[in-house]
Amino acid sequence: MTMRTYRLSVERAEGALERVLGVVRRRGLGLHRLSVDQAGDGHWDIAITAAASESEAGLALRQFNALLDVRTARSE
Repeated sequence: MTMRTYRLSVERAEGALERVLGVVRRRGLGLHRLSVDQAGDGHWDIAITAAASESEAGLALRQFNALLDVRTARSE
């Protein structure tokens, strides 16, 4: 497993953070760091650093992008 950082832009909506964390939990990502910063235009900038295999990382990224409140998600 390698460490990956996911960067998400998420609408500030009720339950949005819980849905993002649900993907981390369901994918079994080894959470190392999570930061959430309030952005000025009604959304949060979220950075998640986690250990994941190549296949789990790709699946997690697709699932982040599929969440209702996620504007954008990318992996670094």
